Amino acid sequence: MEAHIRKATPDDAKAVAGVLNSVIHEGQYTVFTRPFTEEEERSFISSLGERSAILVAEVNHQIVGIQVVDLLVTYTDSMKHVATMGTWILPDFRGRKIGRFLAQESFQFAQCKGYEKVVIQVLASNEPALRFYGHLLKKN
Repeated sequence: MEAHIRKATPDDAKAVAGVLNSVIHEGQYTVFTRPFTEEEERSFISSLGERSAILVAEVNHQIVGIQVVDLLVTYTDSMKHVATMGTWILPDFRGRKIGRFLAQESFQFAQCKGYEKVVIQVLASNEPALRFYGHLLKKN
């Protein structure tokens, strides 16, 4: 499946929230427990600094997945080389390499922004995510 990957803009807030909320609603794949509003997402996207991004995957002009790259911690410069990354994909588009396409762009973005490490946080019970990220480790 071919996906177009690009950086999210505030105009994408509704679709980004839709992807996040779909995964939250499943109740098993993310630490988030309450849905996000369009305005919360618009505010978040607008607040991202130069070294942070939400990358979106579009299939047939529909945002079907997102990946966030952000600074791991902001309270010390000693960790400015470490990013955090999170991935959310609509259920019908999982297993179609959307995550891999997003990760390629996310890793490239992180490297261009001076990150040397990328950290992920995954629920121990989220076996599909553990397999996905484990596969990325083998490739990179």
